[in-house]
Amino acid sequence: MAERFPQAPADSLSMWIADMDTQPHCAIATAIAQCANERYGYQTDTLQKSVSSWHGVPSENVIGVASVISAVDVALKTFCRSGDDVMIFDTTYGPLVDCIINNNLNVHSVHFKTDTNNDANRHGKDKSPIVDVSVLSQNATAFVLCHPNNPTGTVLSAELQAEIIQFCHENNITIITDEVHSEFGFVDEDSPGAIPLFGSGVDRHLQKNIVHINSASKAFNLAAIPGGSYAIIDDSERREAFRAAITSRHLDASNLSQIALQAAYNNSKQWLDEVRSAIALNRKLVHFYFKEHHIKCSYTMGQAGYFLWLCLSDAHHALPAQKNSTVQTLRQDQTKDISLLFGSNDKSTVFKPASDFETCIKRGVIGSDGSLFNAPGFIRLNLACHPLQIIEALNRLFFV
Repeated sequence: MAERFPQAPADSLSMWIADMDTQPHCAIATAIAQCANERYGYQTDTLQKSVSSWHGVPSENVIGVASVISAVDVALKTFCRSGDDVMIFDTTYGPLVDCIINNNLNVHSVHFKTDTNNDANRHGKDKSPIVDVSVLSQNATAFVLCHPNNPTGTVLSAELQAEIIQFCHENNITIITDEVHSEFGFVDEDSPGAIPLFGSGVDRHLQKNIVHINSASKAFNLAAIPGGSYAIIDDSERREAFRAAITSRHLDASNLSQIALQAAYNNSKQWLDEVRSAIALNRKLVHFYFKEHHIKCSYTMGQAGYFLWLCLSDAHHALPAQKNSTVQTLRQDQTKDISLLFGSNDKSTVFKPASDFETCIKRGVIGSDGSLFNAPGFIRLNLACHPLQIIEALNRLFFV
């Protein structure tokens, strides 16, 4: 971290890499160790059966791939020609945009409204659609979707998914989805679960232009292995064209990654449920923090993922009339358990929010710069960590 952020203090909090501060499930470690101790030759392990059972799709629709980004890249090479237009959300995961540009394709940005936790959204006053389907391009040959979206956690409604799929079906546009954050769904904060495959609610004949790309790596914290990645393609013609392109480039899923996926999908669901519950509590903690400290700002965690997407330019203090410009870290009437999170009640601090990414770094909060997602002035913070780290990070960002 010191090499990447030399201006950061020694006690900086690392909240930028999209992995989790928890050990993978022991069943995965056991399976990997057994493989490493016993097998080093060519193997024939496959992930199709496990993926089929996990998502409820035919096993023949599943193709193992080396990584999500390499699969997106190959899909663009397979279904687009140089100079084609490719649609993508204007605020989204940067490497997906790079895939489009690196294949000599034209980026057709599609604006979507981030459902931030401002007053209008909280009270149901903002009824504008997240995506205006009328701005989609009939001339595009592909639509690359990060769903749920990274960094905003946006989950499109089933109705909006159906509209997009219908539009792309009518115009022969291939939909390429990066769905790696789909296991962290918080549509119901009290009952977290997975977000269904994009478009799973539409008629099957409309799903034939969708290339779903996913991985066990994100959900089960296996980035270093990595966990097995795969594509799910219902249409046989598209599927075989994609399979041939993957094989010819030697970008199939590795044996070790497939073993990790099998152990994850077959034996680690309870572990994932526990992780989701912990992240759900962290998300509630963020809401509580802003309410407790009377901070008004634009932020969202969306309905999925473990990121806080925070605008750095509009934070202000909305203290009750009897309060002054300083804030007590903890009110006297708070419970002992909450006080353990929010710190000592005799520490007075001044509200002075960080207004740009460089200030965040200097204060020792290492998130991801919004510019990486085509949204300067924002920061993405990873919430898959201990709640004390979240509190400390927010304290540093808003108070001095």
